[in-house]
Amino acid sequence: MINQAWAVGVVSFTAAFKRAGLSVLEERNKRLHYELVAYLEGQGFRVVDPMRHIATEYAFGACTPDHVSALAQVLRNEEAECVVAGLWNWTDCILVRQLAEEADLPLALFTEDDISFGGQVAVAAVGATLWQAPPNSHALRHFRSVDKTELVPWIKGMASLKKIKKGALLLWGGSYCLKMEHLEDDFGILKSTWVRDILVESEYYLVKRCEAIRQEQPDRIQRFIDWLRTAGAQIIFDEEMLNENVFRTQVAMYFAAKDRLAELDEEHIIGVSIRDQPELSMEYGVTSCLLPAFLPFSEDSEGPKSIIPTVCEGDVKGLITCILLYYLCPEAPPLFGDFRIGRNYVVIGNCGGASIYYAANSNRASEVLAEVTIRGQCQGASGGAVGYLGKGDMCITIARLTRVRNEYYMQLGVGESFPFPKDVAHNCHIGAMWPFVGVDLGVDPKEILRTAGSNHYSAIPGDLTQEVTHACRELGIPVVRLDSIEDMQAFRQSL
Repeated sequence: MINQAWAVGVVSFTAAFKRAGLSVLEERNKRLHYELVAYLEGQGFRVVDPMRHIATEYAFGACTPDHVSALAQVLRNEEAECVVAGLWNWTDCILVRQLAEEADLPLALFTEDDISFGGQVAVAAVGATLWQAPPNSHALRHFRSVDKTELVPWIKGMASLKKIKKGALLLWGGSYCLKMEHLEDDFGILKSTWVRDILVESEYYLVKRCEAIRQEQPDRIQRFIDWLRTAGAQIIFDEEMLNENVFRTQVAMYFAAKDRLAELDEEHIIGVSIRDQPELSMEYGVTSCLLPAFLPFSEDSEGPKSIIPTVCEGDVKGLITCILLYYLCPEAPPLFGDFRIGRNYVVIGNCGGASIYYAANSNRASEVLAEVTIRGQCQGASGGAVGYLGKGDMCITIARLTRVRNEYYMQLGVGESFPFPKDVAHNCHIGAMWPFVGVDLGVDPKEILRTAGSNHYSAIPGDLTQEVTHACRELGIPVVRLDSIEDMQAFRQSL
């Protein structure tokens, strides 16, 4: 789980010159500043408040270049991930520009919804200054608001980007898979915008550890199998794809991945991909479907553990999408899988395993595993798929970072999941044993198919469209709404 709270700095500005009614202005600025601090703390944010480090001769707020330098230093020292500038009355525009340059953080301009003191005039003037002479991209893409509630999704989006930038991706087997070129990407660009590093390891790292666990830790494997069965998971063996020996290898492969991540703790891995096909599924002879099912879940037979967003087939943009959704909603793991369309809905159903959370919309194994069935795969040399039918009945955000030539887009929508029909899954000629989650986005799914930027999509509970939109705007990435016919048509016409 992500334990560190989103960290936001809150600073206030004022004018440097004396004016009538200074005592009234002083008290008002202080009141509004600390009301904003209290509100954001009440929303669960860690607030960095540097105002205690400056003293003004006139009213409460920064009004000199030295003040601004002191504020920026505190924001850096206390690791603020974004900053809200309170413009309660007029201030010198150049001071806020100085803050944008020296703090170098995502910036929001905020004032009270009141025309009495000229705060809105200050926001317009400062904003125009930042647009005309932006010292960095944060200044150019600053956010403006007079509503505290609008700050919440903005802060979550900005702070999540800051956290993600400190982490690394791990690709076992590299990218891409099955000649799906859209799954790979330009690592240099991604490391300059999204993440600190992208590590690529051979799947031999997992195979070597898997073999050692099979020989040296049979009891560890058995405890995992017993944990599954005790909680009600069905494991159906057969003579062709899934026997007990194959399944024990799959469990050992899962622990091999878990152990390798522990070895790489200093790399701060925030998400992984397992290529699987064909190196593991055919050459090694056992699919790795337990990794995308159990790495992105909050417990296993060894107790509570961290959720690790996990995708398949070396899908780099799919992994980044999952990580963004997870950092915005750390209470639940992201869902990842192939995209299909039904008569009036879309389906996310991965080819052998997806986070078991969605079997019962829960982080409790005792509630989830009873809805899980593990049975022989329809592909690969051998192995079992971790299947379930999504329970639905929740708001869900679906997203996908995609690329057209050299331009990135975020495809994004919000809808309702629903109990997935058993007959639909059982009648699938390919993948009847896979996990399926259905989502109704309220639009003709054929329009989504015409717009789809991949065969893979990611999802997370709740409506996070504002947070994702803010994060993408900060990075200069346009958003295409998959729940809007007009948006999808406009996107296609622009190509």
